[in-house]
Amino acid sequence: MSTPSRSPKKSGRKIRIERPISQNGHDEELLREVKKYQLLIPSQPEPNLGRVREIKEQIRRGTYVTPQVIEETAARLTFQFVRKNGN
Repeated sequence: MSTPSRSPKKSGRKIRIERPISQNGHDEELLREVKKYQLLIPSQPEPNLGRVREIKEQIRRGTYVTPQVIEETAARLTFQFVRKNGN
């Protein structure tokens, strides 16, 4: 009978993966290819990083649209329309 598998606990520890020991030349070639692509991975930016920077810049400039800004603008427009129609 097998024991139930445990889900790993999330901790701040890093996992180190040991490189397999090569038995023939083909394994070495494969490891070189894997290493080549592994080096490319960290250089790829987070897909949303550009949008995050854009939002931060808008917040700094005060041009980021929030629900409060939308409500205030809607209230101002409503007030203007009511005033114009009341004349």
